Amino acid sequence: MLDSLAQAAATADPVAFFVASAVAAIVSGTALYQGLHAFWKLRLIVDTPTARIRSAPQGYVELQGLARPHRDLLRARLTGLPCVWYRYRVQKRRRSGRNESWVTIDSGDAGRPFVLDDGTGRCLVDPDGAAIRCRSTDTWYGPRGGGRAATATGMNALVERHRRYRMTEERIAEQELVYVLGRFETPRRGVRERQQLTRQLLSQWKRDPERMHAFDHDGNGGIDLEEWEQARTKAERLAEQAESRLSAEPPLSRVIRTEDPSQPFVISTEEEQSIASHLRWHAFGGTTVGLLAGIGLAFTLLARAIS
Repeated sequence: MLDSLAQAAATADPVAFFVASAVAAIVSGTALYQGLHAFWKLRLIVDTPTARIRSAPQGYVELQGLARPHRDLLRARLTGLPCVWYRYRVQKRRRSGRNESWVTIDSGDAGRPFVLDDGTGRCLVDPDGAAIRCRSTDTWYGPRGGGRAATATGMNALVERHRRYRMTEERIAEQELVYVLGRFETPRRGVRERQQLTRQLLSQWKRDPERMHAFDHDGNGGIDLEEWEQARTKAERLAEQAESRLSAEPPLSRVIRTEDPSQPFVISTEEEQSIASHLRWHAFGGTTVGLLAGIGLAFTLLARAIS
């Protein structure tokens, strides 16, 4: 087999050999990168201990708990099933000559955080920017806008006639166990927030002629320095009152994405062991394919060089 590969490399057309070598190099590099990235992610998940929400440190943490709605339960976009978070995608099958491909024509997600409860406390989880894996995932074919139940109970002939559209929906259900790896932070109220609210109030008042007229005590049609200072004092007093009300109810801590590429943001309804098992296979497969493709490319280049 190696002799045949060496002979083919030695006698191949230069242009075809260059194209094949470039493709092999891309495949090798991509597979090797993905395999090593999966291995690095695996080590990060395995080496990060699970924290408890009540005593979790500020920063990068691993949490696990039950999902609960932030306010009210949501209804998933395509199926209408109750959940705390969902993501959907609608694709249309398009044909170009003899080739067919699925093109996404509509997609989105809940756009809202949900609550994680581990028994010691609660925190908000904002899924924006997270790599999310859901066990509750449905994929079906049918007319655009058709519900899951309608296509599932219809006749096969009817479904087959409308297979131009493919719908996919992922959901996190209430009380479902969720694994989270991300940045944990507790919002704090203080001088900076009070100053920011004061600036916002003054900015709003500037755009309100009636409000500005109320500060014009001498009636000359303008706001002098003394009148503006009175407006600022009032805004500071209102901001302080608002901050006092907010401080009376401590805000929930939250988990969000990090800005550090070495700290991935992961949300999964699979258990940690299942996530680790998936990453092990991904790491092994990627590195194996990458190394084999690289060795094969090096062998063919060497065979052509000495021919």
